[in-house]
Amino acid sequence: MAPNIIIGNLCTLLAMGSNAISSTKKTAKGILIFQSVSQGIYFVCAIVLRGYSAAVQNVVSIIRNIVAIKNIKSKVLEWILIILGVILGVVFNNRGIIGLLPVIGNLQYTLAIFWLKYKEKLFKISFLISTVAFALFNLEILNFVGAIADTIVSIITIIALIKGTSQKPEKEKRKRQEKN
Repeated sequence: MAPNIIIGNLCTLLAMGSNAISSTKKTAKGILIFQSVSQGIYFVCAIVLRGYSAAVQNVVSIIRNIVAIKNIKSKVLEWILIILGVILGVVFNNRGIIGLLPVIGNLQYTLAIFWLKYKEKLFKISFLISTVAFALFNLEILNFVGAIADTIVSIITIIALIKGTSQKPEKEKRKRQEKN
């Protein structure tokens, strides 16, 4: 196995560790800081594995997190970051159609964050689309650790969507029974 594949996959493990730490933080700022560290490590992974369209998505995500940490609220800046992610993703795409998957995944998920934050099911579906897109892209760049992790997250999200769908009628039934 080529050294860049080994290094890229080891970097992914480090990034996943940073993401795990982010989930233990008590504040949004702490979460965003560790997620930015993860995105920085994922950036290195993408460069090492020559997945440049994903690398630029990582940079845009870091900038977006910094904007959030500094609590800068600007629709114009949000749109600049979205457009920048698409343009840079297309310009630095070196993987053909598969190289567009991180761009599409990041674009639609970012739009979902802005527009669907109160619609849980649609938000989860958007997250699922993003993780599947990144899983496929990770396979293309031979990032097996990332592909496995994204696949596991996709399966967990599908299960959550199914459970959420099947539990809704039961919740509504309980609410009706409580009213009577």
